[in-house]
Amino acid sequence: MDVKDVATALGPYLLVAVLAFLWALTEVIQTFHSDIRRALRSGWSVLLLGVNIAFALLVFALVRSISPPPTSPYLLALGVGAGWQALLRTRVNLLQPLTPDDRAVSLSLSDLYNRFQQFCREQIDRSLLSGHASLLDQATHLPVEELERQVRLFAHASAIHTPEQVDEYLTRLHAYSTEERKLYLASYLLRQGGYGLLQERLKAIGRTGAESRS
Repeated sequence: MDVKDVATALGPYLLVAVLAFLWALTEVIQTFHSDIRRALRSGWSVLLLGVNIAFALLVFALVRSISPPPTSPYLLALGVGAGWQALLRTRVNLLQPLTPDDRAVSLSLSDLYNRFQQFCREQIDRSLLSGHASLLDQATHLPVEELERQVRLFAHASAIHTPEQVDEYLTRLHAYSTEERKLYLASYLLRQGGYGLLQERLKAIGRTGAESRS
């Protein structure tokens, strides 16, 4: 078997793997959009991506084994890669009762996958907590006026969050104590701007403070 034959044989499997990877990657990005880079470096993200790819490849292999030979492997790979999670909505009956009054003992693939997905999300979140808490702690040592200034700068720099929306948010925060306002303001920058933005702004403020003291 030459290289061309190998590529032809493995091509559909590679397509399925790529589609499954993108599906799982989207889940991670949507959940941890404020700290995507560090979330993707977590081993739990790798596990979630790997399990998705492995399951999709298994489904493809099973479907291909029962599909008629004339079926295009690439069309089949595209269909499985894009829609394999529909199988997670199926329920497998492990024990079918003899009478209609008794309930069947079933296995829900969707429940199993959702539990696994939630477990991975919790572990990824825990891996990020230390860094997030450290940044928030640094930010809350700043004067509340400086944090409000940073939030306003973010609002005027953002193409999505308008200054008017941020002004309403800042007005509502005046009902809280100074320490609570600091935490809410720092959390806003972390959630909306992301880990990198808050880290960058804290470094910039630190450099400005050091220059003013020298």
